[in-house]
Amino acid sequence: MKKKKILGLLNHIQHHHLTATVILQFQIRSFMTAETSAETEDTGFHSSSGFHDLSGKQVSKSPFKESSSETASPGSRDSWHGKHSKGNTDALRSMRLTLKLKDFNKIAKVDSEVNKELEVWSEFMRTEAIKFCQENGFNTGFFEGSDNNYVVDGYELKVRLEHLLERMALISQAADTERPSCVTNCLFIGGALAAKSMNTLQYLGVTHILCLCPNEIGQSEAQYPELFEYRNFAIYDTDDANISCLFDDACDFIDAVERKGGRILVHCFEGKSRSATVVLAYLMLRKHQTLLEAWTQLKRVHRRAQPNDGFMRALLDLDTKLHGKASMDWQQRKPVIRTCPICGKSVGLSTSSLKLHLQKSHRRVSSGSVDSLDLKDLQQAIESIKTC
Repeated sequence: MKKKKILGLLNHIQHHHLTATVILQFQIRSFMTAETSAETEDTGFHSSSGFHDLSGKQVSKSPFKESSSETASPGSRDSWHGKHSKGNTDALRSMRLTLKLKDFNKIAKVDSEVNKELEVWSEFMRTEAIKFCQENGFNTGFFEGSDNNYVVDGYELKVRLEHLLERMALISQAADTERPSCVTNCLFIGGALAAKSMNTLQYLGVTHILCLCPNEIGQSEAQYPELFEYRNFAIYDTDDANISCLFDDACDFIDAVERKGGRILVHCFEGKSRSATVVLAYLMLRKHQTLLEAWTQLKRVHRRAQPNDGFMRALLDLDTKLHGKASMDWQQRKPVIRTCPICGKSVGLSTSSLKLHLQKSHRRVSSGSVDSLDLKDLQQAIESIKTC
């Protein structure tokens, strides 16, 4: 809500001439004059003609140098201030522009026409600001009790609002990122959010991504093939899914990345079950650890790791195959009666029983969606059925 109000005020400032055509022309012409004066003999401000006041009448004299065609469109946020806020040189020029803008009242003291023009615009901006704030429940304190004119205050408010919006955007982006957990020097684990955190992955030096949930997240929408090399394995997070058939191929891919000196992220949708199972299998098969050793190492850095019961049985079987016996006991969770999310009927203990019920009683739900029961695609299908 606050962001919408800030955007509304900023748009009003820009599109109702609070910082629109005349204000930006003031900025640009003042800046151009300052630049020209500094490069020559500091002879002061140049005069030019062709500037219009609120009534549409042409003012014959003005203390501002004529601007170029580049300065003619003041409407968007990518205006003068935006263009000159990148890089040290541009930042310095923008600062000098702001300082020059604050000196307009000095210019007005020695030029009656400029003084008259600024007074007209200042009154117009004051009226518009008060009107807008009253209509939207804002406090007009920013524009009150100031010795500066409203042209200066309007520009300052515009800059402050732009900075505030930029910070809000950064905070929003930070909330949509996740740092993956580092298991070994070259191996990371996380969820779908971590896989989408492009800048974080680049900062960590990740070069490859092993995805275990391509059907849920959509490869074209959630992957960056121009930045990372991908390997996709489609496996659903269900007790009866045969995840052990992926172990060798997944481990080969991770090994290849390590030999190249790269870094790899292994992820599923939540970073909890499928990805944890593959990482544990890798530590057992290629790092020669027992399941207990691998489990201890993984849980130390990635506390939410929790393979489902079916995946854990596959890991216990692998542990027995590699070391002659299982190195740890697994307390199987008590079975939970599965309930149909559409009709509320109890359908059995397994995902398969729920899938069968949905196919028989709710045929409009596809079998592909049924396999990923807790994900968005099934939820959307359920909502569409309820609204019919």
